[in-house]
Amino acid sequence: YQILFKQCVGTEDAFFGMSRKDPSTACCEDVVIKIKLPETKYSDITLDIQDKVLDLRTPKKKLLLHLPYDVDSKNGKARFLAEEETLEVTLRVSRMFDFINFV
Repeated sequence: YQILFKQCVGTEDAFFGMSRKDPSTACCEDVVIKIKLPETKYSDITLDIQDKVLDLRTPKKKLLLHLPYDVDSKNGKARFLAEEETLEVTLRVSRMFDFINFV
C-alpha cells in the first residue's frame, strides 16, 4: 500500500506565496491510500474506516492500517481500479482549526 497526501493549491499559494501553506503534510486536506489487490474482485472487498484506522479484508488478504492523522470516517471515497488491481481510498483529514488550515 501507499499513503499519499493531497492539498488544494491555488495561484495565490504557488506563485504569490500569499497563504501560509507549504508542501508539508501539516497543510494537506486529504489522505489517499492506494492498496494493490491482485486477483481480487470489487465484490470481495470489505472496507471499514474509523477515525484512526482503516480495516480492509478480502478472501486472501487482510490489512489493518493505523492512519497518520484523524480522518472524517463518514465522508470518504473509495474506488476500485480493476485494470490496475488497486483500491484507492480518499479520506478528509479531521483537524482542529489553526493558522494554516482554516477551511
